[in-house]
Amino acid sequence: MTVEEMAGVDQREVDRRVRRCRIRQCLGWAAYALVVIHLLYMIFGVFPMQAWMRAYGRGMMQICVIVVHFAVLGILALVAKTGISWIYGALQKECDPYLFEACVYHIGFMGNENLKQLNLAIAQYYQGNFQQAMDTIMHTDPGSFKKTNRLNYYMLKSSLYFRFGMGDKVRELENEFQRRISSKQDAKNMQILCAVNNLKRARANKDYESAWRFYQEWLHLSDKGGADLWTKVGRAWQQAVLEQDCGNEAAARAAFTFVEKYGNRLFFVKDAAQFLHPRETAKTEEEGEEQSGGTEA
Repeated sequence: MTVEEMAGVDQREVDRRVRRCRIRQCLGWAAYALVVIHLLYMIFGVFPMQAWMRAYGRGMMQICVIVVHFAVLGILALVAKTGISWIYGALQKECDPYLFEACVYHIGFMGNENLKQLNLAIAQYYQGNFQQAMDTIMHTDPGSFKKTNRLNYYMLKSSLYFRFGMGDKVRELENEFQRRISSKQDAKNMQILCAVNNLKRARANKDYESAWRFYQEWLHLSDKGGADLWTKVGRAWQQAVLEQDCGNEAAARAAFTFVEKYGNRLFFVKDAAQFLHPRETAKTEEEGEEQSGGTEA
């Protein structure tokens, strides 16, 4: 982010999200420690179970105490895992990549520096800072990524290659992903990656019938029921540009309207504004050029 962009981020909101994330994570670590200690006590008999259960009697009371004990620990462990949702929610729910980036800088990601760099690249990409996102992801090693993080890495890098006219390198990324497949989830994610990449190839070749087919395949493979707002806006943007390619102005306008309404600070909103309000957008750009003395040829 630039200095001006950083100034536009609510630091109190950043502190609030980071604090809540850390509190939940600390509760989780404490829960894991209790589980380990409890199992050690049970296995090695440091404090035999009957010693601390004697006060509660036998039979059903013992079973109830054990169930409640592990249920509480399970809840705390779940709380810890959802702590990071306060960070990801800045992008996924609020569609604010600037807030997301500011939060990511304060999180250690359990010492996984590659995961931190990946999330920074994602934030920069959805801000529209494509060159910065490219610089960041080129210094990221995907070897430690699994499941969704692995998919996000290859999806983002493929998108950047397409944007910078290096689509010929995307096939190498797909082959690399193929070699890393180790589960059914990876295999499904590979299908998602190929569907999205083939959609972009079809658009570049002006094969809109195939583009629509790959778009529907992407929707079918993705989790449509639990999609967050960030994902819905991205899908609406992709639908809008496809409708625009096909000359369906009314359908494109409807999709871009959704993007403008819910996209908040995602770069998609600028594309929507250019389509929905071309005169206002052109006027704003001209004023910016006048204030900066024009642009380079």
